[in-house]
Amino acid sequence: MAGATAAGPSGPVSGFETLTRDSQAQQYWGERLVAFIIDAVIVGVIAIVLAIFIAIPLFFVGAAIAPVAFFFGGFALLGGVIFVLYFAVMESTYGASIGKRIFKLKVVSRTYSSPTFGEAFIRNLSKIYWLLLLLDVIVGLAISKGYQQKYSDSIMGTSVVRA
Repeated sequence: MAGATAAGPSGPVSGFETLTRDSQAQQYWGERLVAFIIDAVIVGVIAIVLAIFIAIPLFFVGAAIAPVAFFFGGFALLGGVIFVLYFAVMESTYGASIGKRIFKLKVVSRTYSSPTFGEAFIRNLSKIYWLLLLLDVIVGLAISKGYQQKYSDSIMGTSVVRA
């Protein structure tokens, strides 16, 4: 399930080495990045609408500073939670987020079925904050012999594959 690997002179190499040598791996991660951006725009719009509905009542009840504090603190947390839930629901229900579906990618479990909600939730938990997601990808590529798993995927036994 870990995907294709590039073989070096002494056998399989890390996901990073595969990524530098294999155009298929580069295309795969390019598609995942664009799919992620598409999903981020979708979730961003949802989060902004929810934030407006939360902040406006706070403004009218006399807490003039509350909307400002919400947009600089609570909004980031709300957006992260919505992001994780969006991916968990989409991947456990449909096997892919909207962005992944556009690129004909899907998330599969060890049995090649859609992940359970719990598996999808945990594999997406790093998406609550961009730095955690970046670390998840970097560590996954560093320890993996393939190129299709973030670290959280290796823990949950999930992968993103062509549909």
